[in-house]
Amino acid sequence: MAVDSAVALVRPGPIWGAYPQRTEPRPLALAARTAWRVHRDRSAFLAALRHPAPDAATWAHALGRLRSEGYTPRLCAGVFLRLADLVQRHLGFVPHESQYLAAWTMLQGCLVEMATGEGKTVAMFLAAACAGLAGVPAHVLTANDYLAERDAAELGPLYAALGLRVGCITAVSTPAQRREAYAAEVTYAAAREVAFDHLRDRVAHGRAGGRLAWSDTADPDRGPLMRGLCLALIDEADSVLCDEARVPLILSGHGTQALPEDALRALLDWARAADTGRHAMVVAATGSGAATVRLTRAGRDWLAAQPWAAQRPWSDLRWREDWVLRALTVLHALQRDRDYAVQDRCIVFIDPITGRAAPERQWSRGLHQLLALKESLPMPAAQQTLAQLTYQRLFSRYHQIGGMSGTLAEVAPEMALTHGTPVLRIPRHHPSRRQNLGVQVHRDAEARWQTVVERTATLVAQGRPVLIGTASVAESEQLAQRLRARGLRPMVLNAVQSRLENEVIARAGQPGRITVSTQMAGRGTDIRLSADVRAAGGLHVMACADALPSRQWRQLVGRSARQGDPGSAETLVCVGEGLLFQRLPRWLVATLVHRPAASRWTGTVWQVAMWLDEWAQTRERRALLRQDHAGSGRLAYSGWEE
Repeated sequence: MAVDSAVALVRPGPIWGAYPQRTEPRPLALAARTAWRVHRDRSAFLAALRHPAPDAATWAHALGRLRSEGYTPRLCAGVFLRLADLVQRHLGFVPHESQYLAAWTMLQGCLVEMATGEGKTVAMFLAAACAGLAGVPAHVLTANDYLAERDAAELGPLYAALGLRVGCITAVSTPAQRREAYAAEVTYAAAREVAFDHLRDRVAHGRAGGRLAWSDTADPDRGPLMRGLCLALIDEADSVLCDEARVPLILSGHGTQALPEDALRALLDWARAADTGRHAMVVAATGSGAATVRLTRAGRDWLAAQPWAAQRPWSDLRWREDWVLRALTVLHALQRDRDYAVQDRCIVFIDPITGRAAPERQWSRGLHQLLALKESLPMPAAQQTLAQLTYQRLFSRYHQIGGMSGTLAEVAPEMALTHGTPVLRIPRHHPSRRQNLGVQVHRDAEARWQTVVERTATLVAQGRPVLIGTASVAESEQLAQRLRARGLRPMVLNAVQSRLENEVIARAGQPGRITVSTQMAGRGTDIRLSADVRAAGGLHVMACADALPSRQWRQLVGRSARQGDPGSAETLVCVGEGLLFQRLPRWLVATLVHRPAASRWTGTVWQVAMWLDEWAQTRERRALLRQDHAGSGRLAYSGWEE
């Protein structure tokens, strides 16, 4: 059984079992072998695509060969050309060569870096449809429910024309709806939904050795939700495999609270009495991570001297310090409208990467309950951890993974090391016309926002739309107030208004439109420009999030100059916070203030700071993976529960 072959057609049945999944991670050498095979066969695929041989075989015969021979260059090229006719009839255009190449490369078991605006949605359709026609259940995984619903709805008629069923899973899907969606040939879902469904299957049907029991599958309502982990095609792969992979996914059920409500209230009062300068130290957030709190030696001595410290359970040193640290984290590290929001008298988690609200997630280890008490809200029910999984472990269980994103080059070594999957870059179909206006460093936030307001007013007067990326909900709201005071009319897109995301981003290319957004909102949504906007110079993007690693920065500025359109981008940062202040010596940062934005020196230093932050995030993910392998059971403070 060719388990390590990236082109093996893995499907439920007598050969691979009723629930196919890998029991061992992919070896690192697989990435090199896969990359070599793709480079070897790429010319044959392009030749078959450009010069298709006359084929008198019927479509049924071609599909039979695909099911038996797999994703060979000539067979895939023939299938893609037939799918192109379908795309033209339903969507009104013919896919270009870069999209065919991206789809074939993903089916070989690779991650593909494809420039923003080059047509990733259609390339994903080509790969998923080809897999479905080959009889392989394909999970098309996205970063959020909106993208999954959008793509499943838009592409559903194309799959139906091929005789393929397409399913879609969101956070509100019932177990019956999930089973029906997974029974389809192609299933669209947010990655976290698939991860939790796999955890549910393991909790309900797992047994020793990591396998699943099937004695109850005669009743479909009691059997597993999924049909196994055959093929994952990951849209926005860096967001799923890197950004979302920094914390564990925790499946929870109703449990008993470790401390009663009155004890938690007392704990917050005790933590408020601590001197944060002397007893505790707040470590500022790095990159897109969260701030943390550490007890000093004086703080530990202060805790031991408190009268309540002699009473159980506080007399236990580890218990006492652990809970006090959680209370200090709630009071001093987690900030409203940056790390969480309050909606309908409930604490709502804010994704630190996308800036989107995630009401289905909770902090673990009592932090969510402490946050509710801090905000004088009803305390949510206690949760008990049933199972825990990281994205690294989840995708190591898929027999084959492929995916694409506009920003994968920075994490290519990590993808090969963690997933045994190479990253290959697809040539642009349209040459980029983006003007990069460089990095401008300001002494403080006030000077930066004044510059942003003046630049925005100038550009709007020229008839150009402006997209401004900020680091938090609070910053987006404050900047919007400044713009309104200047007589401008911005649209705000952040965790609080996330339901309007599609509409707001879709209109961001209209003349004179000002869109203020948290750093990653709108990712995966096209910004179409009018003819007047193109003539005026296209969309202008201002990146104003200080703690913005390289991939997130490229995604943000990549909102402009898509698909050959004109556009421009600039970065405005201040030295008081963010990457420059955290990653580089202060004397070096001070020399950058008041330098021209086009200074090569400033741009180089900024690139170094982003590289250092990306490397720090990689270390965090590797540490989490080691912890997961070790099975320590310790859950991160920012762990997400469902």
